[in-house]
Amino acid sequence: MEVKTLVKINLGFSIGLMLFAVTQDAYCTFEGCMHSMIAFVLGIFGMFIGGNETLTWFANPLLILAWALVKYHKVSLLLSLLSTLTALAFLMFDEVVINEAGHSSIITSYDVGYWLWIASHAVMLLGNGVIVFNKYSDAATNVEALDD
Repeated sequence: MEVKTLVKINLGFSIGLMLFAVTQDAYCTFEGCMHSMIAFVLGIFGMFIGGNETLTWFANPLLILAWALVKYHKVSLLLSLLSTLTALAFLMFDEVVINEAGHSSIITSYDVGYWLWIASHAVMLLGNGVIVFNKYSDAATNVEALDD
């Protein structure tokens, strides 16, 4: 398959999963569930309130950069790896800041939006891996053909 086609498929699935993710709940605490769109848009403000778990919000700009720089296959692969690991790091936290006063609550469950968010990152990572592998395996095949 042509690299341009793989890139379009990869971007389409990753962006589509993200768009679907932001229509769902992300996680629940004893106080209620957090909608993914609110977490996506307002997550940056958690940095000012406190809570180490808010650092996982940086997975979003890393993924958006991976999308924007997708024509630079190795860079996009690295960015999507970092975004996926950062997004998965949210699983390491038992509590999350729930209000602007800095109060925390225990995470009781991860909802569909969180898993779709993770899937968006993972699809970009796997797609970039396939693209880089394909690109370099094609290059190796062409070099071997020249040797014959």
